[in-house]
Amino acid sequence: MTPFRDLPETEQTRLRDVYALEMAKQSNTCSMDEKISRFHAWLEPQGISFTLDDLRLPKRG
Repeated sequence: MTPFRDLPETEQTRLRDVYALEMAKQSNTCSMDEKISRFHAWLEPQGISFTLDDLRLPKRG
C-alpha cells in the first residue's frame, strides 16, 4: 500500500476531486473518524492507504 502522503500533490488533488464526486452521492457526516474511514475504504482498492497522519493540518503560530 502506498501512503497517500507519498503521492505527488497533483495525484492527491485528483483523487480528492474524484472522491468528492462520489461522496456527493452519499449521506453526510460530521465525524472526522468516519470521513477518514470512508476515504481510506475508497482508496484501499487502489493500493493507497490513508490515515489521520495524512491530513494536512494548519500549522499553529
